[in-house]
Formats: sequence, C-alpha cells, structure tokens
Amino acid sequence: MLDFDEEANIDLTPLIDVIFMLLIFFIMTTTFSKPVLDIVLPSSEQAEDNKKSSDELIISIKENGKIYYQEKELTKEELIVVLDSDTTALLNLYVDEKAPFQSFVKIVDIAKDKRGGYFVISTDSSK
Repeated sequence: MLDFDEEANIDLTPLIDVIFMLLIFFIMTTTFSKPVLDIVLPSSEQAEDNKKSSDELIISIKENGKIYYQEKELTKEELIVVLDSDTTALLNLYVDEKAPFQSFVKIVDIAKDKRGGYFVISTDSSK
C-alpha cells in the first residue's frame, strides 16, 4: 500500500539557475543594443591660425554661396583661370559654415580636376 504521509519535495535549484541565466541574457542584450554610430559634426575650437603665405591661393565661399578670390567675386570660369594661373601655389579653401553645400561641391570638383585633389579646406567666416 502507498503511504501518503510523506511530503513531496520539489527541487527549485534548476529553476533559479534558468531564471538567473535569462536575467543575465536580457541585461547583456540591452547593453549591446545601443546605437553603434552617433555622428556629430565637430567644430574646431583649437584651430591653428594660418597666416597667408606668398605661395597660397585663398578661395573663399561666403554664406550666400558666392566664390571670392582677393576680395573679388568669381564665376566658375574665372575660378578655373585663377587655378590655372599659379599651379605651384597651395589651394586653400575657406568655407563659411553657413555656405550652401552645392557651392562647396562645385569648387571641390574644379579643384580635384585642376589640382589633382591636393588642397586645404578651412572653415572661417571672416575671410
């Protein structure tokens, strides 16, 4: 005959182990699910002050998108002539931070063609 006086025991150790493993899994997955790339475009606070050297062509792009060389506004054709006039001088592009990107791309395309991609890009709104 069966004796019903004995109490049934349930071992909870494996259940606790599974709960801890699930807890660790969810904690680890939430820490790795943060965005990988958070891109913030920088602005320079420690920029070096470049003095204009005699062998440097400074082309400026103002806030309105117009192109200037030595305080004179240039067209695309005039810019090509300026770049062809002194091929040994370093091309330095001063771009206002509020200048339209289209103007910047137009000058970079010309500079890439005329200078083989060798030029300096600076950001300074006072030039």
